[in-house]
Amino acid sequence: MSTAVHPKLLIINADDFGMSDAVNNAIERAHQYGTLTSTSLMMGEPACTNAVATARRNPGLAVGLHVTVTADHAILPREVNPRLVDQERRLRTNPLAAGLAYRFSAPVKDQLRREMDAQFTAFSSLALEWSHVDGHQHFHMHPVVWQHFLGLCEQYSIFRIRIPVEEYRSHLHGGGDRSPGLAIAGLILRKMSRRNLRALRNRNDGLKWFVPDRSYGTFQSGNMHALYVQNVVDRLQGRSNELYLHPGTEYARRLPASKELGAVSDVELHALLQPELRTRLAQPDIKLTTYAGAQSCLINMA
Repeated sequence: MSTAVHPKLLIINADDFGMSDAVNNAIERAHQYGTLTSTSLMMGEPACTNAVATARRNPGLAVGLHVTVTADHAILPREVNPRLVDQERRLRTNPLAAGLAYRFSAPVKDQLRREMDAQFTAFSSLALEWSHVDGHQHFHMHPVVWQHFLGLCEQYSIFRIRIPVEEYRSHLHGGGDRSPGLAIAGLILRKMSRRNLRALRNRNDGLKWFVPDRSYGTFQSGNMHALYVQNVVDRLQGRSNELYLHPGTEYARRLPASKELGAVSDVELHALLQPELRTRLAQPDIKLTTYAGAQSCLINMA
């Protein structure tokens, strides 16, 4: 048996690719700086076409699908899914209302599946190398969404997914915010994550799936500032880890005006552009990678 000490594998991912030109620009800038390895693309958002062009000129940027069933835009119009979206293709913004509708309304459930089918088909048609699949607001973890989500992953032979696992106590020890709302949401999500991980392991095909051991970002969402990100990197707890942020988005916390520099106006992009972070990621105890790279490394370690 090998006694070699392997570096911690770390994926740094940006969600909401395609949401706006500002988000796309932030993601490209962080990737070219050398700290961002992958991103998750929203197929129904107005800057999706721009995002695809960005991905094509940055072939090292791993791109996955950010399945969107709440809050933002669907692909299919109201004429196709009248119970799912409004006239602007906007999905339900209230997660509780969305969750209940997906659980108890058969027509909404059917339309939800139709929209998910369309998003997978649209991403597949881009002919990008498919990195992974996750969910906007983690709604792929919802029991009804989850079952169809796994079926579509199998249909398209993509077995690298995010199941967020993060400890609240560790988050606080790392200098995280004490947010009751995020804490409650995170604890609910943790329960769903445990259930879904158990279900995945119990499947006959369970060995095909790759899920990072830890996924950091839930409890500090929107405020992944430089010190917090540095602390996360220093306290990685899994063999494979994902750190995800939302640079360039409207809900990423604004930098103080005195710190804004070079079109960097939010704390999450600012964190990704810190020289200290790039230096830390170059140390031998960490291997910066992608979903596919992490999966390959773990197979080789076995």
